[in-house]
This record gives sequence, structure tokens and C-alpha cells, in this order.
Amino acid sequence: MKTFTVLLAALLTLAPFVQGEELLRVSSQKASLKILLEAAGELKSLPYRIEFASFGAAAPTAEALAAGAVDIGTLGDAPFVFAAGAGAPLKTVGVVRVQVTQTAVAIVVNQDSPLRDAASLKGKKITTTRGSIGHYLALAALRGAGLTGKDAQFIFLQPAESRGLLANGEADAWATWDPYTSMSQIEGGTRVLVSGEGLFAGNMLLVANDTAIRDKPALLADFLQRLARAYEWANANEPAFSAIQARHSGLPVEIHSRSNRYSQPHRVPIDAEVIADVQRTADLYRAEGIISQPFEASGFFAPQFNQEPPP
Repeated sequence: MKTFTVLLAALLTLAPFVQGEELLRVSSQKASLKILLEAAGELKSLPYRIEFASFGAAAPTAEALAAGAVDIGTLGDAPFVFAAGAGAPLKTVGVVRVQVTQTAVAIVVNQDSPLRDAASLKGKKITTTRGSIGHYLALAALRGAGLTGKDAQFIFLQPAESRGLLANGEADAWATWDPYTSMSQIEGGTRVLVSGEGLFAGNMLLVANDTAIRDKPALLADFLQRLARAYEWANANEPAFSAIQARHSGLPVEIHSRSNRYSQPHRVPIDAEVIADVQRTADLYRAEGIISQPFEASGFFAPQFNQEPPP
């Protein structure tokens, strides 16, 4: 019921950005795609109408996509596998890759924590969001230390709640992602226990439902090209873009700047490497019992959208 309420509230706030006959419904976390496209000027002179939905995490985005409430949205490898592996009619239509820095995805602990490596997480409480990239990182880190998810106690919460749990000592570690990692580093009091470097491929998947792929291919293709150009603009204009993000989020501009300076997101083609990355995530999730059915990653991509964006 809580998830449905969050979804309904988000959808009720949808508003057309421009007028037109055709409609594309787009979802992202904390309105990130709307802010990006608007800042880069990619929402001007649209030949169709866009409605934006904003959610606080990947799980409600996946639910909205699966329900047909939105047409396209952003998901990491892990939440995509979690949703598609549960039977959601979703496919990846595009990929944006970020450079994986020490804090892009990380397991953080309080500064005075006695924990020193992934092996020391045995028997400890790890808070994260179920099915998220943070959840995946925690499992991958444990397996790298010869452990499994059963060797730690997971507490599944949304990021804001997880942050509080770590701060008050009710959790030993927090597996999370930017901007939360940058926030915790800038505000102090935490340190990185395990970095996502080498464990996370850095792929952000542009995911559409089967109905949108069938009925709105031209709109999806145009949107992917606009998004690719928008990321190029943001990378070339980091200070201006970070300031715009800060005005929307209310967070210090340093938090966005820290993330944007190093991540350098850019669109990449769907190739064998991308598919293998998703397959590795699926294999780990199946081994850990997060998904129960076999998952063949190559069947969850829409190759007709796999083209290099124009310069």
C-alpha cells in the first residue's frame, strides 16, 4: 500500500512540459532527467509532449514502468534485473555509462567503526535498499571475501532512513550510491569501507516497457538522442550544471560538483560487454536467491535502439 501511495502521488503531479499530439512519459529518480534535459536545452521545440514522473529510488520507477504508468526510465543493472527477473515486461533500450570512482557506489561506515574490510562485515548489520545497486555491491563484496549474503544481516530501507540508521549506530554499514555517498563524505563522520571500483560496471540503463517499445519507437529513439546530447553538455559545463542541480535539490553545490566532476556520464552502445555485465548481476542475484528464475540477459535488450547517438 505504501508503494502504491508513493506511485499515485508521483503520477498525480505529472504535468505536460510542452504541447503536442504524441506523449512520452519519462521517469527518473528525484527528477534528474528533467533537470538535465531542461538545463541542456533539449526540451525546446519538441515534436511531441513529455510528462515527467519523479521517484526517490529505483524500485518505484521499476513498478511504474511495469504497470505502464510511464514509458521509459532509468535503472541500474541490479534493480533492472530485480524487476525483470520478477516478470516485469521491461527491456533496456539505451545505456549511459559513468566512471566508477571510489565513492560512486560504496559501503560506508562511521568514522570510528572497527570494521576494516569486506570480511569484517560477517555477522554485521548492513542497511541498503532491496534490489538496488547498493544491495548488489554488498553481496558482491561479501562474495569477494568468501562469504554470502547469509553471513550478514540486511536491513532494507530507503536511503534517507538508512542514513539515519547508520548515524545512530543501529546499522554497522550502509551500502549506497551517489549523491548519498558524496553527501556522507562532505558532511563527515563516515569513511568508505568497500568501494564499487571493480565490482560495479557503471552502467545506467534506459529501460522501457514492451508497450512503449511497440507503440512509441520513434519517440523513444528521439528521446535517447536528446539525452545523449544533454549528458555531453553537462560534462562540458559541469559548474553551471551542478549549480542548477543544487537549486533544485537544496543540497550544497559541492555535493553535485563532486559527483559530476568524476562520473562523466555518456551514452554507449549495447554490446557484448554491457550484456555480460547484466548477466553477472543476474547470476549473483540468482545465486543469492534474490531472483528465482533463470535470467538470460540478452533477451532483455531492444536492439533496434542500439545505435550511436549523433554528434
